[in-house]
Parts: sequence; C-alpha cells; structure tokens
Amino acid sequence: MSDPFTGEHEQFRSTVRDFVEKELRPHASSWENAGEFPRRILQECASGGFVQSDPWLNAVLAEEIPRCESLGFALSFFVQANLIIPLLEEFGTDAQKATYLASLRAGDSIGAMAVTEPGAGSDFAALTSTAEVAAGDLILSGEKTYITNAALADILLVAVRIPTLADGLTMVLVPTKHPGVSIERLETLGLCASGTGKIRLNGCRVPRTNIVGAAGEGFVQVQRGLNRERLLGGLACIAWAQYALDKAADYARERTAFGSPLNRFQALRHEFAEMATQLEAARSLNYRTLSRWVAGETVTREICMIKLFSYQAAQQAITFCLQVHGGRGYMADHWTSRFYRDARALTIAAGTPEIMKDMIAAYEKI
Repeated sequence: MSDPFTGEHEQFRSTVRDFVEKELRPHASSWENAGEFPRRILQECASGGFVQSDPWLNAVLAEEIPRCESLGFALSFFVQANLIIPLLEEFGTDAQKATYLASLRAGDSIGAMAVTEPGAGSDFAALTSTAEVAAGDLILSGEKTYITNAALADILLVAVRIPTLADGLTMVLVPTKHPGVSIERLETLGLCASGTGKIRLNGCRVPRTNIVGAAGEGFVQVQRGLNRERLLGGLACIAWAQYALDKAADYARERTAFGSPLNRFQALRHEFAEMATQLEAARSLNYRTLSRWVAGETVTREICMIKLFSYQAAQQAITFCLQVHGGRGYMADHWTSRFYRDARALTIAAGTPEIMKDMIAAYEKI
C-alpha cells in the first residue's frame, strides 16, 4: 500500500520530528543511563499537541517519537498515550474521566497497565490477583511484574479477579500512593528509561467505584488495548529500525576496509537490501491494517501478523546494524549496542511470536 498520510499529517510529522531532534534526542543517553526521564518532558509533549485521539496523528507519532534514540522514553510515552488514556476514554465512568483524564493528557500524572504476574504473562487465565468486596470498597491483593511505567506511575490500571461480582478479569484504578501499594524498580537489559517495575498489592483498599467499565469486562478491555498497542507499536518499531538502518548505511559509506568503503562489498550490500525489503514489506502490512482499523473493520488477525512479522523484522534489522559496526558496535556505550538491547524486548512484550502464531493459526482454522 502507498503512503496513506495526507499533507496535513506530514506537516504534523515535521513538527514532531523537529521537537524530537531538538528536545528529546540530545538527552537520550542521559535518560537511559539514569533509568528515567524528567516528568516535564511528558508535559512538553502534551503541550506540543502530541497526546492525540486522531488515529492518523497517533500513527505519525508512532513513527517519529522512536527517532529520539531512547526507546525507553518512547515506550513510556506510548503506554500513556496509546494504552492508558484510550482505555479510560472508552471504558471509564464520567467520574473517573473527570478525576484522571485531564492530568494524564497534560502529562501531569503517569499511568501504568498492571496485568502481567510472576506466574502468568500471556496466560491471562492464570492471573491470580484478587479483590474482595467490603461494603462500598474493594480490597486488592496480589503481585504484578515487568510493568512498564510502574516505577514512574501515579495511577495503575490493575487486572484482578472479583469472584463475588463476576467471572473473568476486572480492571480497577489504583493510585500508587494508596496504602497497601508498594513498587520496586526492576533492572532490565534495555528500555532503561521506561521505569519497569514490580507491584505488590497487600490489602490495598479503594472505592468500588474505581472499577473501570463493568466487572468481568477486563479481558475485553485488555485485548482492545493490546490490539492498539501492537498495531501502533508495529509502526513504531519499523520506523525505528529504518532510522537505525539509515544510520548504519551512512557509517558503511564512510568506513573503509581493504581500501574500499564498506558499502562497496557485495555481501554487505545484499544484507542491506534484505533488511530494506523486510522493513518495506512490514510497513505495507502495517499501513494496510491501520487503514482498515481506522475504517472500523475487525483486523485482529492482521494485527497478530504485524506483531509476528514486523517486530521480528525490526529486531533482525537492529541486529544487522550492530554487526555492520563490528567491535565498535559491541561496546556498551555505542548506539547500536543500546538499540540491540532495547530490540530484544520486541519479541517478548505484548505477545511472543509463539503466542501470535497460535492466534493466527486459530483465525486460519488450522
């Protein structure tokens, strides 16, 4: 499919790219080394009009924000803008929206989606965190882990089971400063600025009105959120990989070996061609699926394909970029080394290739 963006979208892209280059990229290394970013950055993104409800503008943001070279920050921003806020907009009560949405949209508060548990990642049926009903309150107990933004968050969307109210999962809003909530920052291989953490809920008491949507509706809410995350994330990871491949190509033109620039060696040229072809194929799948999703079509099957193919293609391209740089790329402080560590999460978070293949096979009735 050809580029689906209009002139207005491209004007917005220019604004975002300028902001990324001037305000974000110069600080990427320091944020990743420190393991966090200043909260004012989210506020500046919000005041710049980068927290959007328009799906096409969100697609532009997905392609441009990763160019900041801190994929940890990009991930935190996308969780806020593409997961937490849309879920509250779609399923939250009027009171919940009035209480939380304005501060989230302005970047004054940070949200996190707390679903994964130590004994249950993609297996939602194995989630064990619970809430007991006590008069007009809920008392939450359980543990969540590998949660993006957990160490930065003010507000959690927590998946629990409330057997006395409904079967299945229920999403509950939990302020992180509430008694009974403790959060531990986790050290990760990459995505260091994203504030990944472990959350313990020990008798945390919140009003029953903090249930998001209806009790038992959590699985549907999570799946809606995952579809959005995987789709826009597919755009983001391919654009990020293309940015990396372009940087690696610049290096290959300048670096010489055996008297010639690296880009004159056929073996390397063919690898660049292979990576470019995979990224272009993934981009076409992403754009076609995005267009159908915006039109209101059911595209869960295609989104699973994006998560399978696009994320793996991006991961392979980033690995190649490190290889092009040889020993220099293997140094911990080199950009390809950081990108490589970040890329390793692409086939772990939001659904592994194995899970995606199983889902695609089910859609194909295999």
